[in-house]
Amino acid sequence: MVTHFRDVLRKRRMLSSGPAFGDELPFGEAPLMWLILAAIAPVLLWATMNAPRPGLAFGSLVGAAALLEASGPDSVRFGKRVVSPALTLSVAGFLLYGPPVAVLLGGVRGAVRALIRPAGRLQAAQIFGWAVLAPLFASLAAQRAVHHGPGALGALVFLAAALGLDIVAAVLRFAAPPGGASADAWRQFFPWPPLQYASYGILGYAAAHEIAAGQVGVLFFLAAPFAVARASLGATGWGTERYVAALERENDALLNRMGQFDRANGDLIEALAAAIDEHDGAPRGRTQRIAQIACTIGAAMGISGWRLEILRRASLLHDVGILALPPGERGPAHCDFGARLVARWRDGRIIGYVIQQHHERFDGTGYPRGLRRDQIALEARIVAVAEAFVNLTTGPQAVSTMEALEDIRRRQGTDFDPHVVEMLPQAAEPRTADVLPMVRRVR
Repeated sequence: MVTHFRDVLRKRRMLSSGPAFGDELPFGEAPLMWLILAAIAPVLLWATMNAPRPGLAFGSLVGAAALLEASGPDSVRFGKRVVSPALTLSVAGFLLYGPPVAVLLGGVRGAVRALIRPAGRLQAAQIFGWAVLAPLFASLAAQRAVHHGPGALGALVFLAAALGLDIVAAVLRFAAPPGGASADAWRQFFPWPPLQYASYGILGYAAAHEIAAGQVGVLFFLAAPFAVARASLGATGWGTERYVAALERENDALLNRMGQFDRANGDLIEALAAAIDEHDGAPRGRTQRIAQIACTIGAAMGISGWRLEILRRASLLHDVGILALPPGERGPAHCDFGARLVARWRDGRIIGYVIQQHHERFDGTGYPRGLRRDQIALEARIVAVAEAFVNLTTGPQAVSTMEALEDIRRRQGTDFDPHVVEMLPQAAEPRTADVLPMVRRVR
């Protein structure tokens, strides 16, 4: 009944992120992965051929981008969507060298992201592919919009295009984090991501001017704080993984204890139902049969889930009060005593109502309170009909199913709720009502 909490989380991650790198891809996913890689290979080749000759500034940009992508997202979080500070260097690379360097920096960022994020091979290919294609589209859009060369306006168009492309990718479930993509995924981008894009754009614009002036050391001041923050958080035990693991252990222990208590409670109720039949001299399985018919009626009336289980347990315990009385005696006392017995149980309120009210009558002539119509709990009205049917069809004076149904129909509106009686034939069919054999004990 209780599922291992950590196993559930792991299974969900596996289902959402795909197989690990060492696993075989499901049929149809391997061609898609190779198609993505084949699509971005010419783009990377074009960017490599058109990029400037490697130098100190270019190498520093690549190294800082990798460091920021590895450390930045865990250090700075706003809202539901995480925007990596490495976007700063993509802006700087585009302003300094144009689309080829923006594409190469995107490839570096995508490779680092695919390696550090738990994902299957297909999703890793999607992440890497989008990290390459998004800067390409954004930089081409900026170049087309600004003909006189990259500048402040070019950086603005680049950022706006990059934000729009990220929103489209999330909505189309492409390169999205596990469980993070849906039809309304665009809501994750507001209000914080646009502000982050703007702030990273300003930093990238300033960094480009500093690097163009020969101040490559500015990259250290950009990347180092994020790396230090990430290392500090991990060293002090504030890491997300450690926190989630501790939370999983606590939930696992709690759910297991709850499951053990609930199973023990269910076993106790089953034992009490058998004791009730034994004490009252009733045929074996009488109380079980009442519970079965009551649950069938309840399900037909729309009761489901945990409420249906409460109805089953209440049906098993509806006569528990007779255990305090001499065999064969019934009356208001057994209803009140039984209700007091379960009053302190978890979920005992509904069970208590059934025990106390199952001898009330629809017209108010029942006991112990003389309740009528909706004053009587629905579950109690259901158990009353189920008990009457079982009493009529068992024992030495038993009548046929059709005769019992006719007798109960004549009493609807007075003794029984007509809506409950209307559902009784579905529960009284032989395939439902005769599952438990009614064997009379020999005294």
